[in-house]
Amino acid sequence: MLEWLLTIGATELGKAIFEQGLKLGQTAAEDYVKDFFKGCLKEGVAAAKPEVAKKAVAGALQAFLLLVTEELEDQELSKAEIRDRYDPALIQFVKDDLVKPILGQAFEKDCSAIDSAALATLWAQATLRGKPFPAMPEGFDWQRIGGEYLKKVRRIVRETPELRSLLETALLEDIARNTAHLNKQISPGFDVAKYRDSLQTSYGYLKLSTIDTTDQQYRVKLWKMFIEQTVREDLRQTSEVLKTSEVSESEALEHDRREYFQQPSRKVLEVINSQIPDFSEKSGISTGFSERGVILGDPGAGKSTLLQYLALEWVESQTSEVSKTSEVSARLPLLIELREYAIAQTNSFLEFLHRGRGVDWQFDQQQLHQYLQEHPTLVMFDGLDEVFDRPTQAAITDDIIRFAQQYPHAQILITSRIIGYSPERLQHAGFRHFTIQPLDTDEIHEFINRWYTLALGNDPDKDRLVTRLKEAISNSQAIRNLADNPLLLTMMAILNRRQELPRDRADLYDQASRVLLYHWDVDHKKLNLPLDTIGRREKQEMLRLIAYDMQAGEEGLKGNLISADRLTRILTDYLRDQGFSEPREKANKLIDQLRHRNFILCDRGADTYGFVHRTFLEYFCAVEIVHRFEKQRTLTFEQLRDEVFGNHWQDETWHETLRLVSSMLNVHFSSNIVDYLLEQNGENEEFANVFLAAHCFSEIKNRNSLSAISTKLFGCLEKLANYTGFDRLDDYKINVPAVSIIASLWKDDPIKLAWLKNFVLIAYRDNSRDQAIREIAKYWKYEIEILSWFKNIVEQSTFGFSVLITIFARISRDWKNDPNTLTWLMKCTKSENEEIRHVALQELALTWAKDQIALSSVTQLNLLDLNLLDLFLDSAAHDIDYWARRTALQALLTHYPTHPKTLELLRDRAENDPDEQLRQWAQEQLTQRSQQ
Repeated sequence: MLEWLLTIGATELGKAIFEQGLKLGQTAAEDYVKDFFKGCLKEGVAAAKPEVAKKAVAGALQAFLLLVTEELEDQELSKAEIRDRYDPALIQFVKDDLVKPILGQAFEKDCSAIDSAALATLWAQATLRGKPFPAMPEGFDWQRIGGEYLKKVRRIVRETPELRSLLETALLEDIARNTAHLNKQISPGFDVAKYRDSLQTSYGYLKLSTIDTTDQQYRVKLWKMFIEQTVREDLRQTSEVLKTSEVSESEALEHDRREYFQQPSRKVLEVINSQIPDFSEKSGISTGFSERGVILGDPGAGKSTLLQYLALEWVESQTSEVSKTSEVSARLPLLIELREYAIAQTNSFLEFLHRGRGVDWQFDQQQLHQYLQEHPTLVMFDGLDEVFDRPTQAAITDDIIRFAQQYPHAQILITSRIIGYSPERLQHAGFRHFTIQPLDTDEIHEFINRWYTLALGNDPDKDRLVTRLKEAISNSQAIRNLADNPLLLTMMAILNRRQELPRDRADLYDQASRVLLYHWDVDHKKLNLPLDTIGRREKQEMLRLIAYDMQAGEEGLKGNLISADRLTRILTDYLRDQGFSEPREKANKLIDQLRHRNFILCDRGADTYGFVHRTFLEYFCAVEIVHRFEKQRTLTFEQLRDEVFGNHWQDETWHETLRLVSSMLNVHFSSNIVDYLLEQNGENEEFANVFLAAHCFSEIKNRNSLSAISTKLFGCLEKLANYTGFDRLDDYKINVPAVSIIASLWKDDPIKLAWLKNFVLIAYRDNSRDQAIREIAKYWKYEIEILSWFKNIVEQSTFGFSVLITIFARISRDWKNDPNTLTWLMKCTKSENEEIRHVALQELALTWAKDQIALSSVTQLNLLDLNLLDLFLDSAAHDIDYWARRTALQALLTHYPTHPKTLELLRDRAENDPDEQLRQWAQEQLTQRSQQ
C-alpha cells in the first residue's frame, strides 16, 4: 500500500517522492515538475521556486497514490495484492507524460474538476502503449478519486504560503485585465451614497407582485414589516469540526450535545451580529455565528427577505440612529442572487457586480477588490438551491469558499432551501449552519398587527380583519400549521380581506392562485389582444400543463425553469386544442406579457421562465396529477401508486407535491398510498418512505376511521424513534423527526403523551429523548401535571447534561409567568449536582437577567436584579464547580459590567481562582477591559 509514503517526514517528502518513489535524480525531478505543470499558466503555481513546486508536486502525488490504493482496498483487494500487482503500475502511471499534466490541472486557480475520465482511459489503454497494467476492479470510481484529489491539492495550496501568494497575484492580474476590458466603456466608479439609494429602490418594499398587486395600498415597506426569525444551529456542525481534531468520536458527540443544547433557539440578528455572550464555550469553539454562515429554511421561510433586510439595515444606519449598535449594519452589504449569477455566466463575483447584475447598480471591479481587502463588508449569496445544475452549484460553492479565503475581512452569509442541500463542502471550509425556525404565536400576531397597520392604516375594517385572521389561525389546526411560514401567512393576510380563509393547504394555494389569475385578467385589458374568452379554467389548465411538463424534465421538481420554446409549444398546443384562433400569436403575446409583469409565472432571464415561487410549481403539478387520475382517467390508481409515488418517494424534492396529491384524494385512496409507502424498504434512503407516509397521513382530513393504518404507522415511527442502525450523527436524522412526528400527529391522544413520557425514561439516544421533552412542552404545556413532571425529572438527577438543558429552557420560557418558577430556578443553583447548578445559573443569565435588566436602568436595579446580582457574585466566588463559576462570572460581565463588585471579583478570580484555566480566562477579560 505504498506504506513508505506514510512514514516520510514533511521536510523530506519532496525528495523522497522522487528518489524513492519515482527513482528520479535531481535533473529528472525538475523535468518531471515542468511536465506536471505543462498545462498550467506560467504566472500561477508553475512560476513557483523549484523547491516549492517540487514539494507541491510531491504532496499531490502522495495524495493521488493514497487515494487510488484506498479505493482498491474499498474494492476488497488485499494489501498484498495491491502491493504486488498495482503499486508498480501506479508508479509507472504517474510517470506517464500524458498523466502528469492531468494531475497538474488541479493547481490551476479556476479548476473545478480534473479529467477523471481521461485518467480511466489512460489506465485502460496502458497495455496498448506497451505498459501491461492490471485491470481495475469493477466499480472502481475514478471520478471520486478525481474529486477528492482536487480537494487535497487545494489544501496544499492553502497551506503553502508561497503558492497561495502566487495564486492571489494571478487573481489580481486577472482582475486588472478584466477591469481594463470592461472599462473600455466608462468605469462605473465606486459611489457608495448612490448605491445606498439603489438598495432602497431595489429592496425597500415587499415584492408583493408575486402574490397580489391588485390593491395599490399594498406598498408595504420591508424595513417596517420585517419580523425577526429565530434560528437553531445545525447539530452536526460542531462534532464535524471536532472530528478533525484530536478527540474521540464519543467526545465529539458529547461536546456536540452540550454545545447544541446549551443555547435555546436564538434571534437571527443576534446570531449574525455575534453579540450574544458565550456561556457554553468549553473547548475553544465559539457558539456564535462566526464570519461565515449558511442560513437554511423551508420555502417561504423568509431567507431572501432576511438578506434584503440586512442590506436595508445598512441603508438605515447611514441615515438614522436605528442600528448604530449593530456591527453588521456598519459593513457595506453586497447581495448576490445566485440564480442571476449562474445565468450571467461571468468570470467572478466581482465582474458580476461590475456589470450591475441583480441590484441595479455597478461597482468598479478594481476598486471593489481594494475595498474588500481593506474594509469590513457583509457579502450575501442568496439562493444556492436555485442553482439547479449540480456541477454549476458545486463550482459556485467553490467560488464562494475561495472568495471567503481571498477576502478575510468579509462576513459571508449564504441562504439555501433545506431540501437537496449538502453541507459538507461549506462545513469543511468553516461555515456554520443555522436553520430558520417556524414563526411562533407571538411572532404570527406581531406580523398580522403590523401588516394591517401598514397596509390599511386607519381603515375602519382593519380591527375586524385582524381579529378574523387571528381567530382563523387559532381555531383551525390546518391553518395554524400553515401560518408559521411567512410566505403563506402573507397570502392569508391578503386573502383574508376578501373572504374567510380555507382550512386546507391545497385550497389555500388555490385561492392564492385565483388572486394572481384575477390580476392576469385585469392586465389583459391593457393589451391589444382579445383574451377575454380565456377563462380561469383555461388559465389553470395551462399552468397545470406547464408544471407537469417541468416536473417531467431532466431536473424534475428540483428545477423551476422552462425554456421559452418549450413554453410556447405548450401554450400553442393547448390554445389550438381548445379551438382558439391564431394560437401561436396568442401564446407569444402571453409570454411577452410575462417579460414585463410577474404573475404566477415570471421571466427568469436567458430565455427561460419559471413560477414566481416553487410552491406554485408543486401545487399545480399535484393538481394535474389528481386531474389525470380523477377526471381524465388517464392514470389508474395502480399507476398513481407505483409510478408517481413509487418512482418518487426517494426524492425529497417531490415530497411536497406528493403530500398535496394525498390531501386531494379520497380518504380510501390516500390511506392505501400510506400503506403502500410503509411497505417499501427505505433504510438506504434514511426511511424517507416512512416519513413521507406520515406526512401524507397528516393530510387526510378525517383520520378517525383509519385506526388500523394509524396503528401501523405509529409502530413504524416508534421503531425509528429508537433506531440505532447508522452512525450516531446520522441516527439523529432518523430519531428526532420520528419523535417529532409522533407528537404532532397524535397530540390530542393522552395515550401518546404517556408513551412520550415513558420514552423520555427509556430512550437510547439523548437527542431523541431531548426531542420528546421539547414536544411534550410544545403540545401539552397547558396540562397541569407537566410542570411537576419536568421538575421531578430534574430532581432524579439521572439524565445527561443535554436533557437538563432542554428541561430548564422549557420551564424557564413556557412557565415564566408562574410565580414559583424563579424561586425554583434559584433553588436549583444550590443543588448538590454540579450540572444542575451550572444549567440553572446559565438559564438565569440567559433569560431572566437579560429580560429584567432590559426593563430597568443600570443605576436603578429592581429587587429581582439585586437578587440575581448577589446570586452571580456568590456563585462566581464560591461554587466548587469550574463551569458554574465561569458561567456566573460571564453573567456578571455581560449584565452588570459597570458594577464595582464585578471588576473586584474578576481581579480576584484572575489571581486566586483554584483553576488555572479560569485564572487565565479572567486575566484575558481584564486585558480586554483595559483596552476598551
